[in-house]
Amino acid sequence: MPRGKPAIHTPANPSKPTHIQHPAEVYYGLAWRWVFGLCALFGIRLVRQRRWGLIAGIIAFIAGLYRYAAKLEPAQPQLHHVHIQDDRIPIGFEGFTIAQISDIHLGQPYSDANLRWAITMLNAQSPDLIVLTGDLVNDRTAFERLPFYLRKLHAPYGIYAITGNHDYVEGIADFIQALHFAGVPLLRNQGFVLNHKGDNIWIAGTDDLWHGQMRIDRAVADAPEHMPVLLLAHAPDAIYEANAYPNIFLQLAGHVHGGHIRLPGLGPLARPRFGRWFTHGTQRVSNTWLHISLGLSGRSLRLGNPPEVGLIHLHAAITKDDYATFN
Repeated sequence: MPRGKPAIHTPANPSKPTHIQHPAEVYYGLAWRWVFGLCALFGIRLVRQRRWGLIAGIIAFIAGLYRYAAKLEPAQPQLHHVHIQDDRIPIGFEGFTIAQISDIHLGQPYSDANLRWAITMLNAQSPDLIVLTGDLVNDRTAFERLPFYLRKLHAPYGIYAITGNHDYVEGIADFIQALHFAGVPLLRNQGFVLNHKGDNIWIAGTDDLWHGQMRIDRAVADAPEHMPVLLLAHAPDAIYEANAYPNIFLQLAGHVHGGHIRLPGLGPLARPRFGRWFTHGTQRVSNTWLHISLGLSGRSLRLGNPPEVGLIHLHAAITKDDYATFN
């Protein structure tokens, strides 16, 4: 299929979805709960001992750390390069680049500035495809600004979006209309064939798992047999159902923001529903690669989790001789 926006298909008779458990809305790490408890006990002891100088020093340190986490790190987005090699990736997609923007949360502090940075950075990087993996808005007034920003993004194979839980909370009808004004197709349990250098992969996008009706079965139902599938699903926990489909080689997700605060030995502070088990980074989960973006914005409190845009590089499992022949 030539470059441009390929046809998007929705199956007529999808099968029943796989049941997924519903964990608590927000889970706070056990290690963090122990730390907070011990700190409270230590603080009470210092007060009883009237160690005012030490108490003042600790308060000053915490205040400085909070200022960094609330004002500095959330305003310093980074470009994160990710390389995925898998024997299901066709040789024609060797070096194919996918830019992932997730969790813009337009309306939160720094979200406009971070999005402007992302647009400038990606237009300079010239990725082949751009995907927006949910939670694009966090304020109803953001619906007016979102199309203005998205129209500034450019990629030869187009820009595609999926829903996140906040897009539903702020108003899914207005979200759909904003994407329509921006000229960005929304994949809600839908997919399409993407052709590059004579080879094909299926791009599948699901509805949000929390407030929508995630149906991976619908998103891949029209995919030709044995065609490799790239899955866009906002919640990382969708990986459990994705593993039921052998052709899905990669899921791109967001949602968790790395737990907002993440320190060595303690791990992520907070994990939302459908993001408890996988919070950040790239890992192989059984049969499928999973990459979780730290997101571009969200609550203005980050420590060890700078906002990011991902540039995903696909690599076929080929030898150097094969690659030289191919080129």
